[in-house]
Amino acid sequence: MAGFPHLQQTTKLLADHSRLEILTLLMDGRFHTVHELAKKAKIKDHTASYHIKKLHSLDWVMSYKQGRNVYYRLSSLEIADLLENLMVVSPVKPIKSFNENKEYSELKAGRSCYRHLAGVIGVVFFNFLLHNNYLVMENHHVELTEEGVCYFKDLGIDIDALKKQSGVLVKPCLDWTERTFHLGGNLGNAFFRWCKEKEYSTLNPENRGVRLIAEGNLFFQKFESSQ
Repeated sequence: MAGFPHLQQTTKLLADHSRLEILTLLMDGRFHTVHELAKKAKIKDHTASYHIKKLHSLDWVMSYKQGRNVYYRLSSLEIADLLENLMVVSPVKPIKSFNENKEYSELKAGRSCYRHLAGVIGVVFFNFLLHNNYLVMENHHVELTEEGVCYFKDLGIDIDALKKQSGVLVKPCLDWTERTFHLGGNLGNAFFRWCKEKEYSTLNPENRGVRLIAEGNLFFQKFESSQ
């Protein structure tokens, strides 16, 4: 449909604290019920339902019904990118409690940014790829090199299949806590999925924090030592 972007409708959508909390929770890239979102956002179920309907009406979230339950997640990577970029440019709120400091430290160390790996471990991996010429970046445009194709194929990630998917194969994603880039695009999604399949990491369902377990620590340590 032809027309101009209705920016005011977008800003109104983002102006509500509870809606922002729900959107932030959905940045883990997974499906959630209204009750789960309400519990984590510390609001009533009917309030969460109201906000979800608003988000759904503008295609910011998608739904999936299974049995009696309806599940919701962000509808696109573009919405996740918008939220992450808003976090980058937003003023910082001072941390005022032990729990806030604990949560921030966990998210800074590692977290899911929709469907790719963010935080320190995500940035360290992205820098490792650049340092070893597996990726080349110029003017914030990233390309996967032949050496990079071989590297990811050795991990067991099917680059040929990723190239056939809709969307961008690889791109830099500006990291909210680190103020530099982590790996985005379909390759970033595939690598994060690979980490979970290898059981190198666990995801905190409460705040999308990612924690490396023993073998994951060994895998990521070599990226730090190589830079």
